[in-house]
Amino acid sequence: MANPPPSASAIAVDALATERLSRYIDDLDNIDELERRYDDFESRGPAYTLRLVLGSPAKRYGWEWYNQVSDLQNALRYAETVARVPPDSRAIGYRKIGFGQCGLVIQRPGRDFVVKIARPAFQGALWSDFMAHLHVHHGFESQRIPVDIRVPKVFTFVNDNNSDWWQYHRGLLQEHEGFPLPSAALISQRILPLPKIAREALISLYCPPALQAAAMADRSNRDCLARIYLGRRRPENARLAPNFSLRNFNLCLDQMLDLKLPVNYYASAMGEALAVIHWQANVDGYDIEFVLGTDELPADSPEQPVRTRLTSVEAEGRAPIISTTAIPLDTTVPAEIQERKLQASMWVLDFNLCNRWNEWIGWQQPDVLVEQLVLAFFENDPYYPRPLMEGELEQSIWNSFHTSYLDKAIEILHAAGKDVRLRHLPGMFADACIARERAKIEADSGHGHRDLKG
Repeated sequence: MANPPPSASAIAVDALATERLSRYIDDLDNIDELERRYDDFESRGPAYTLRLVLGSPAKRYGWEWYNQVSDLQNALRYAETVARVPPDSRAIGYRKIGFGQCGLVIQRPGRDFVVKIARPAFQGALWSDFMAHLHVHHGFESQRIPVDIRVPKVFTFVNDNNSDWWQYHRGLLQEHEGFPLPSAALISQRILPLPKIAREALISLYCPPALQAAAMADRSNRDCLARIYLGRRRPENARLAPNFSLRNFNLCLDQMLDLKLPVNYYASAMGEALAVIHWQANVDGYDIEFVLGTDELPADSPEQPVRTRLTSVEAEGRAPIISTTAIPLDTTVPAEIQERKLQASMWVLDFNLCNRWNEWIGWQQPDVLVEQLVLAFFENDPYYPRPLMEGELEQSIWNSFHTSYLDKAIEILHAAGKDVRLRHLPGMFADACIARERAKIEADSGHGHRDLKG
């Protein structure tokens, strides 16, 4: 048995060095191609920049940027001079990059994973998040033709009594919102934020002018993922938000149209992803998020993707709230980052409120299952396009979503091993969504009304 890593308390975490390294690595993801083309971006304006960067997922690698660092140790040695970062990487602690209902999300600069730490009384919810995430990840991996939306890899789940892990990592946590530690932790792949040039464009367009300098300097705005709200427009003539933030930035339909982003592509990819979540992973998708972030392009060489070793079936056989080892993940050593090409990509995340269902429910209680799927569809934030919208464009976006969902569901449910009694359920779900929307419109509740969340 390997000896546990030394306690991080033996090394003083340098918060300033952590921040400098985070900022330095962020800058690395914007060099080379961006520098050569930045003057062109400046002359054409921020809307052009966003159209070029955020529209790239629909173009199948039509535009990319580079990270040229050969490995993190070289970055640390260089940053020691440029950014005054200490050469001992153990002095680099975690920084907070998000906070949600289930817990706190933290990341160590230079590592390709994030850690979600459960809030008090939310350890069970974090285990549910882990299990649903694992099922969805395997569902996406099993597709013969890859889905255009990415799911973060699931690495491991750490119990609150995993003394070896917490002995090392507790000393690296400086921002934990008063959480009692140790707690349960879920470790998964980090979704890289949108590049700086896109973030600056978003600030230029949507942040009040008086606040733009502060927004540019706010370190939390480096953690920028854009929520894709195909089911919401901003109110006409609405003022720019005085509480502007790029963390979980809401990109509404009218903004996407103004920027000439590929909304029908987004809708089609979203429909395909939801079909996989429903009929391959058997997860209802309650409160999941669809965002634009950054991803590494596949290598030119035909390499097999890294897969999570723990299967969802194996995980089911383990007791809740245990320390699993989905991948032997050494979170104490910086990962080597090879030169990489980066591109904006669509991602789906956050599975802590999802419910999983057994297939027998589909033929024994089909109405109950469809009712739950419809509830999850409408209670979610307005990522999905809505049926029965008045505008021709909105109808087109719904049709893209609807067609893609049904096509992928038919493909999944006609595969070997799937029970034929499930094949009519995707159509039932889509029809039920349309019927519910019609009833809400007739009752003057408005489009996309949420019964539980308002």
